[in-house]
Amino acid sequence: MVETEPSGGPEDPTIATFRALADAMPASVLLMTPDGQVEYANQQAVAFRGASVEEQRAWKTAQLIHPDDLPQAIERWAHCVATGDRFEMEYRVRRADGAYRWFHVRGQPVKDAAGVILRWCFLDVDIDDRKQGEALLAQTLAELAASKLRLRALIDTVPGFVWQAAPDGSVEFLNQRWFDYTGMQLEDALGSGWTSRIHPADATPLGAYWQGLLASGQPGSFEARLRGADDSYRWFLIRAVPLLDDTGRVLRWYGQNTDIEDRKQAELSLARVRSELAHVARVASLGALTASIAHEVNQPLSGIITNANTCMRMLNTEPPNLAGARETVRRTLRDGNRASDVVKRLRALFARTEASAEPLDLNEAAREVLALASAELDRADVCVHLDLAERLPRAWADRVQVQQVILNLLLNALEAMSALDDRPKRLWVGTSTEGTGNVRLSVGDSGTGVDPQDVERIFQAFHSTKRTGMGVGLSVSRSIIDSHGGALWVEASDAGGAMFAFTLPRAEARA
Repeated sequence: MVETEPSGGPEDPTIATFRALADAMPASVLLMTPDGQVEYANQQAVAFRGASVEEQRAWKTAQLIHPDDLPQAIERWAHCVATGDRFEMEYRVRRADGAYRWFHVRGQPVKDAAGVILRWCFLDVDIDDRKQGEALLAQTLAELAASKLRLRALIDTVPGFVWQAAPDGSVEFLNQRWFDYTGMQLEDALGSGWTSRIHPADATPLGAYWQGLLASGQPGSFEARLRGADDSYRWFLIRAVPLLDDTGRVLRWYGQNTDIEDRKQAELSLARVRSELAHVARVASLGALTASIAHEVNQPLSGIITNANTCMRMLNTEPPNLAGARETVRRTLRDGNRASDVVKRLRALFARTEASAEPLDLNEAAREVLALASAELDRADVCVHLDLAERLPRAWADRVQVQQVILNLLLNALEAMSALDDRPKRLWVGTSTEGTGNVRLSVGDSGTGVDPQDVERIFQAFHSTKRTGMGVGLSVSRSIIDSHGGALWVEASDAGGAMFAFTLPRAEARA
């Protein structure tokens, strides 16, 4: 038997060595009799428990083990004593200050040659920190699981399609909204399967745009139509944002598809209303141009009548003047074609047609409008100065709508100079290129100018500085230029009047 205290006589060297080794161990070491009585405790065990060996002998009743763990420890120990099996268990042991810490307790029977148990050797290793870490980890995992469920519920209730894709663009996740709308199954939608729901007209441009994003690693957005479970299509705004690591490498793509069908329908309705209002504004301009139009048509018609009478006289002479008649017929055809061209321009300008953008020569468009208004300009005694840029790049615009804007600016300039009597009435029309890649047209006058307080208000619908004005001309003009991706504004003119200018995108930028 190993003594816990040295006796008065010399101590057995083996026991002394065991005691030194046991006291040096960073764990509690206990020796117990075959029936379970503590007969030895090293210094770690005595110091931790704050109990002597005598007090620890009655470990079953000394409240050294946590009450919740004690019954199982007694049951397990009884089994090991009866069978000689190895003891191993985790339970809480009371510290000297009353606090409990978790220990991993191992008990190994020491047997003689006949297999009789001589004593039990126990090693108690403090695992409280590990237990706390496991509890914290379990709590964290539980919170993560709950957070994941909450996040999934949140993603599934987002009013749109939320998705995740690998760096190569293959879709790895779609929220429930996607499946509710498309009626697809998970295995059919992942990878590139979702593309089967894209409208055929949008599939190629969307695919090219998506490949461009994958190559650049930049966020982007695209509008396309997606087919629902009922086989109807709706417009969606598809946004994609990359998740990057510290080196800028794409780890994941995240995106959301937002239903914009109602917005698209509203835009179509607005476009129809704008078209109607633009037509009204063009018709309203007809009254202001009546004299000019009459002059433009009357001149060739008068020439036709004169030439016809001349031709009749030449044919009635003896002998008929056939050479002169032929020349007169040629002039008649010239004047007829001229009248026809005027009518064609009028029909194009005032026709109710859908907007159709195409490469447009702004210089040519300005000349045609000036020709149409030439008589009105002459009657108002306005001196026109043209400053049209040579080799002007073509704009990307609808000819009729842009000419309506030019016409409206010309008529406004005429109105601004109508009351002038102290200085000449001068009108400037010029074109130029912009450093932003746009082309510009300017219309300036020597009129009364624009009140600084009205610089923006004059572009508002139904706001007019004229007593008889409708207040729609400049509003419609700005909406036309805005719809082309340009800008329309007013600034002070060097001649003291106002300078209206607009820009349009170049045609080559749309190629």
